Amino acid sequence: MNATLLTIDNTFATARISLFGAQVLGFCPKRDGRERLFLSSKALLDGSKSIRGGVPICWPWFGAYKGASTAAGLPAHGYARTRRWQLAKLVELAEGTEVVLELADAGGPGFDGKAELQLVIKVGEKLSMKLVTRNTGSVPFPLSAALHTYFLIDDIRAAQVKGLSGTYSDKTQNWALLPTPSPYRFNAQTDRIHLEKPALLELVSTNRVITIESSGHDSIVVWNPWEDGSKSFVDLAPDDYQHFVCIETALTQGFELLPGQQLHLQQTIS
Repeated sequence: MNATLLTIDNTFATARISLFGAQVLGFCPKRDGRERLFLSSKALLDGSKSIRGGVPICWPWFGAYKGASTAAGLPAHGYARTRRWQLAKLVELAEGTEVVLELADAGGPGFDGKAELQLVIKVGEKLSMKLVTRNTGSVPFPLSAALHTYFLIDDIRAAQVKGLSGTYSDKTQNWALLPTPSPYRFNAQTDRIHLEKPALLELVSTNRVITIESSGHDSIVVWNPWEDGSKSFVDLAPDDYQHFVCIETALTQGFELLPGQQLHLQQTIS
């Protein structure tokens, strides 16, 4: 099953979107001609696994599965990123192109709720992605999720994140709670859940700045596998870690979606 790709080319930007996983793979504003998203040269587009790069969707759980299901082999970050989504809408607007992808039957092993899932993508001066979860059942269900965005940078050692503060939980140190560094730079494997929800962040790389706006989240995840960690990924080239950092608008701190309610997890990139 190969990934079906949509190419958006309007007045403001170009973008590539895979129906497999509802995954935005590229976004390049025409005002500066700079690609914002990283896509591995070894990314698999045959539907055999999630695509390494762009914006994978983590849903209905983030990280390792922690539920009570006895089903074996449940994947990390859920199954939405390995499902084929349906194109529900594609319309040209004055401010850009709107694409709506849907996963009408969002059920699967490890998830006992009843839900509909929709991704609303707007490609204009900015790239906006809104993941909408609707509880269509009669009972609440737990939910964690993330827009697992791979940002393209020149050099990980020259990159800096601005706008984070407070404490984070560090997976590389047995989930120890540590203070956010200032300045926020990278010199080793990084796997952190920041326990705050800033509305605005900046990723500075050499002379480039990417602005990240978030809403509907309770945390920000920052990840880079570094050289040793990259070796465990068959779909990453040896030096790929130098050219991306993941900054993820996420819901990780324990959330329950009530019957009839919706959750909007949104990230906007410029």
